[in-house]
Amino acid sequence: MKRLMMAALLPAILVGCSNSNNHAIPTDLGGSDRQIKVAANKLSVTGMDGVALADAQVLIGDALNSPFEGNLLTTDAAGQIEIPVSWTTAQPITIQAKGYVRMTYMSVEPGALTFKLRPLNTVNQFEVKGTAQGLPIKNGDGNIDFGLVMQGFTKMQLFAFNMDSVLSAQNDKISALGQEMDIPANLSLPKQSEKYALFTVTLDKPAYRIYFGQPGVTRVFVARGTFPFKQVVDGVRGGAKLYEMLNVFDLTAGAVRDVNLSKSSTPVDLPTNELKFTTKNTLVAPQIRADETFMAAALSGQSGFLLPTDVKKLNGGQKITLKTVPGMEANALAVLTKTEDLRNDIDRVSTAIVPFAGTTSPKVLPLISNPSVTGGGRELILPQFNTIDGVNPIATYAVFSNQIEVKQGADKVKLMNPTWEVYADKWVTNMKVPNFPNDTLLNGNKRWEVNFLGSQTASQAPMGPAMIEAATHVTHSSVNF
Repeated sequence: MKRLMMAALLPAILVGCSNSNNHAIPTDLGGSDRQIKVAANKLSVTGMDGVALADAQVLIGDALNSPFEGNLLTTDAAGQIEIPVSWTTAQPITIQAKGYVRMTYMSVEPGALTFKLRPLNTVNQFEVKGTAQGLPIKNGDGNIDFGLVMQGFTKMQLFAFNMDSVLSAQNDKISALGQEMDIPANLSLPKQSEKYALFTVTLDKPAYRIYFGQPGVTRVFVARGTFPFKQVVDGVRGGAKLYEMLNVFDLTAGAVRDVNLSKSSTPVDLPTNELKFTTKNTLVAPQIRADETFMAAALSGQSGFLLPTDVKKLNGGQKITLKTVPGMEANALAVLTKTEDLRNDIDRVSTAIVPFAGTTSPKVLPLISNPSVTGGGRELILPQFNTIDGVNPIATYAVFSNQIEVKQGADKVKLMNPTWEVYADKWVTNMKVPNFPNDTLLNGNKRWEVNFLGSQTASQAPMGPAMIEAATHVTHSSVNF
């Protein structure tokens, strides 16, 4: 069942890698023709909430005492440092604070700048649990009704997040036909019975549970849907690949709730029919190679969040209708991957997020090879490729992650945890992250992800997260080491 449900939101899953615990990284010393130019005499460091971070370490340059003595500074109670007079040329700036993801901006000119750091994921994670209510279950109608619960996504999370954000890495067990089956923990499957051959199969897992790596207010989204039970089971038994059956899954409605994560477990029962997925949008797939797979999702925008409300697999040049919520901003998520990568859970993917306008014909950047790692993990050799018409190269954004073990309910789960993000101007062919003093991040199992960001609407963007917000196209690959 988990494999069946994975097909239903596979395009979003393939967009990148992070976690419902959030985030990603990149960096470059390959040179940039645009650098941050600001005035004043202080650098400021805050959390994403704008609260000043005291005792954060700020490294100006690529190593301790390089390019000048005294280039490692510590923020005061106001989260600030005085800009050293020895800093006279563009340098990489790296900031580290306890409990936060390390951040590097490359090629920063001397001057005032504010860095906003993202919190690291906690080991004891925050649980939201409950049931999806109001599903139109009718036994014997041939369809399985479900509620799929996930976070509301920002653009950054769609460009770079972990598949566990959509389908939980944790399973709950149910029994059917005398056998135990694993069902994703974030799936609500109220009791229902359907015929298959001579047997009546009863599925019963009404409760969902999802986990978040950080406290605070988060948006939770439930999508209600159905799939034809016999058709899907026949397909699986006949050897059909799940992405080949993607179009028989139908998402019809949903709801959102903002949840304050302040304790270990928060109960939230979710209605499933507050948002109707009824607005029809037309999309035409680009031409693709024989060894590639193209998928598209409809995204309904709500207060800065993007909600996946439809998803389909298309052949090259195929026209299809995708549904969004009336009155909400309607965007198309286009996803291109190698079919072999899809079969082997390889995360190489090229994506685009563009608004629906009449008949939308999204184009995507080329798929890229994986980066190569040298220098003990601090240096990356990146693939080279050409952009497509109408898309401007604006940034390289990479993510470094360490494997950690977290507690989700009673279970211990291993996750790739983002610990360093780096922003570089334009597209670069190599990266060499600064050698931070007393660095321990490069120990254990780890991963580099690289994302080349392009935009149809901007030719440049301010260094940092604004680069991701300006992006409309991303091509992504990664390497574990």
